[in-house]
Amino acid sequence: MSDAVTDAILALNRQLDLPSVLNKMLEAAMKTTGAPLAAINVLDDQGVSIEFHYLGIDTSIWQMIGRAPSSVGTLAEIPFEGTLVIDEITEHPAFRGLPKGHPPLGSFLGCALRARGSVFGYLYLASKQGGFTARDEATVSALASAASIAIDNAQLFEESLERENWLAASQAITTALLANPGDETAIARIVASAKDLSGAAAAALVLPGMDDEWVMEFTHGDKADELLGLILPSDGFAMSVIRAGQGTIAQEPPGPTILDPVRGFGPTLYAPLLAGARTLGLLMLWRNKNHSTFDDHDLATAQRFSNQAALALQFAELAHVRNVSNLLEERERIADDLHDFVSQELFATAMQLESLTEDVPPEARERLESVLDHVKRAQREVRGVMSQLQGDRTSEPLAERVRRELILAQDSLGLVPFLTVDDWGAASRAVDSDPTLSDDIIAVIRELLSNTARHAHATSCSVAISAKDEGLSVIIEDDGVGPSGALSRHSGTSNLANRALRRRGSFSLDAIHAGADRPGTRASWNVATE
Repeated sequence: MSDAVTDAILALNRQLDLPSVLNKMLEAAMKTTGAPLAAINVLDDQGVSIEFHYLGIDTSIWQMIGRAPSSVGTLAEIPFEGTLVIDEITEHPAFRGLPKGHPPLGSFLGCALRARGSVFGYLYLASKQGGFTARDEATVSALASAASIAIDNAQLFEESLERENWLAASQAITTALLANPGDETAIARIVASAKDLSGAAAAALVLPGMDDEWVMEFTHGDKADELLGLILPSDGFAMSVIRAGQGTIAQEPPGPTILDPVRGFGPTLYAPLLAGARTLGLLMLWRNKNHSTFDDHDLATAQRFSNQAALALQFAELAHVRNVSNLLEERERIADDLHDFVSQELFATAMQLESLTEDVPPEARERLESVLDHVKRAQREVRGVMSQLQGDRTSEPLAERVRRELILAQDSLGLVPFLTVDDWGAASRAVDSDPTLSDDIIAVIRELLSNTARHAHATSCSVAISAKDEGLSVIIEDDGVGPSGALSRHSGTSNLANRALRRRGSFSLDAIHAGADRPGTRASWNVATE
């Protein structure tokens, strides 16, 4: 091996930037073989060019040609190993012609560049006077082997930088959401960061809406305004990704039903936001047509980012729920204090003033009665404030209260309870007609989930609410050790039974699979609503 080839190989392996590696390879191949024209064509899995690096061709000529060649005709004959050498390319049986304006090639040498066991691209050398020799073939083969290592190292370096950038973006989003759980700017940053880091033309974050709908709540990039607010088709492929919790990549938007603004995109990546067994959202990325496809590495990276984003959203949601819960509890405490101290004192003062008015001279009675009116007015205002403070929790929508209880229970349960409601509308109407029913439902869910956390040792738990036929039921099931442990805490379960009896209902606590090693527990609380 000549010194020139050795120097070229050493120069190749000093590069960590992939474009620099490819350009060094072109320079080395031209210098060691004497070829005046050289190019490296990077192809995708379908043999379509995604990058084209060249030397020896005037820029104006290349602009007139306008496109890189695909792996067809003579170029498709280049072997996986070794080289293809042709004295006159136009005489080769597979030759299909050259694009308009392309300079004549004459002699040709082609060689595959491999990385990680597959073809990364192809090296083309052409127009050497007298043709390419066996020595040129050996030189190019040695350079190609060195280039494979250099390309592999450059790809690993790029991937490490990419991981670092994704991680930095994820940490920034998590920090922002934990600092301010309601910060929509931080959520929008999830979409913007994913688009920029993945090289996508457009991105959307889909979140659950009303009535089992999933909506593009945040969008960025091309057609962002058209995508914003779109509802995913129930039979679309994206919905199957959400249900399965499994990301996907495709050459073009997949599925039988595709939204109009999405049709114009090419390579597609869908990554669900997973937090345990829950899918909190869906990250959708699209590149323009004729751009490189997403690969398994892109999907794995985007999925890690999506999962981190899901955890950040979940932590932010939990922090928000705790803040709201603490605020409501503080309001209830203030209301209790107003009742125990202020209201009672005002009541006692009013009683004393009323008794005094009977024993004072007429000229002082009028003044006392005026003071008594002020005291009674203050008492009514305090009662109004107490009622408002105590009513804040009860006046909340039932769905919001139930959702908060399930989120708060996650820490103690170590899992996410699964919620089913046959008719939110009917349940809400039942609560609207009797606001205290909402308090009972929440107390039942809280007590039963607490029992599950302490006694069941369960790996799954479900909460079902049903409102129909002038009745409402709350059924909580788990796959734990059975109800015996919970029954030992009599005060908790008897309290649930009493709540049911006051509403002409019943409460039961039974094993789901009696006699099994882990029989599970079914707690059923049923009350009348009319």
